[in-house]
Amino acid sequence: MHRALVHLDEPYTHNAVIKALQRSKLEFDICDAIAEDNSEADLISAPNPIALQWLEYELINWSLLAAKEETTMANAYCIRKGLIRKAQFSYNVSKYLSKNPESILKQAIPETWQFELDHIDYIDEALNEVFEVERDLKENELSGTQKHVFIIKPSMANKAAGIHVFDSLKQLCAIFEEPESDDEQSDSGYDEDDDDDDDQEDLSQVREWVIQRYISNPLLVNNHKFHIRAYVLAISNIQVYIYRDMLALFALRPYDLTKLSDPLAHISNTCIQTNQADFDEDQSVRLFWELNKSGIQDQDLEGMFSQMQAILADVFDACTSEMTTLQAIPNSFELFGVDFLVDADHKVYFLETNAFPDFKQTGSKLQHVVQELFDATVQTAIEPFFGDRTPEQHPKLTKVFDKKLLSLQR
Repeated sequence: MHRALVHLDEPYTHNAVIKALQRSKLEFDICDAIAEDNSEADLISAPNPIALQWLEYELINWSLLAAKEETTMANAYCIRKGLIRKAQFSYNVSKYLSKNPESILKQAIPETWQFELDHIDYIDEALNEVFEVERDLKENELSGTQKHVFIIKPSMANKAAGIHVFDSLKQLCAIFEEPESDDEQSDSGYDEDDDDDDDQEDLSQVREWVIQRYISNPLLVNNHKFHIRAYVLAISNIQVYIYRDMLALFALRPYDLTKLSDPLAHISNTCIQTNQADFDEDQSVRLFWELNKSGIQDQDLEGMFSQMQAILADVFDACTSEMTTLQAIPNSFELFGVDFLVDADHKVYFLETNAFPDFKQTGSKLQHVVQELFDATVQTAIEPFFGDRTPEQHPKLTKVFDKKLLSLQR
């Protein structure tokens, strides 16, 4: 019998995790109550210590994980900012491409600039650091055409917070002149390691952003833009799998390049749609493989899936090469939400990686997708750790990366 401590804030996810552990061929004594008076010493020295922690990031007891590395496991890596923070990831990819110029990432990641701004008064100096962006925006103004379009994203925020599409310097400056509304603030579990950030940080205080060339010719279905949410499982030190059942998340309104200020036409995260009167979960959240019912050929879907696998392999190769920003310890696993975009030529672009993704956006109709993902995680990551150490290959998990890394644990 293995003691498992499970506590996730979202009931949708919490209940699915418990059900997956209950279905395991191993026996788990599951506790979902976090005791406030439990000290680290008590947890480490207890006669029957916690073997599995499946918790919100900030609740994980890292001392227990380090002290009992052969017998305890947790559902996150302590340090992975090089993968999930947009600016840090961009730096890692640039460094990787300098050594691996033939990597698929050269074409699969939109041209990206790191943008730092302390105050709107210093925007001219900040633009000097991204002179290509300023040059192209001025070309738009001089030509009177929309030749260059960009998207800006806060390095740390998620759920579409602070994302803007723009094609002029005036629009870019306006982003920093107007404070963000309350519903555009981050509430992700991104915090990590020794420089944790406040989850509820006001985006008006954000100093670090990335600017990317906007993919202005996305593949459309019924004139609506969509992105692909793939679930990726990273195990130990390190094997990486992509889960075959992926989501296609659709923008609420028809795609229109003349309406860059309308997030509902350009941003396909469902979290910004749910308060809209015309939100329809069945239309906004669909299964990727069922896009064949909307005119996309099966062979094209398979081709996109193959591109995603190749992209993920190099993404993790790039990030795991930087041990100070991604440390894949042997007794951890983590589920990431990875977003991809496909253009009209069926070329796949990598957008970002999300730690502790919002599984609830899968919705009620497709809840079985998340449940089977957690079942597969228990089978592939957890049972081998506590059992015979021989993972069973789940039919819906495809391995994309396998590399033995130097462990920093003692």
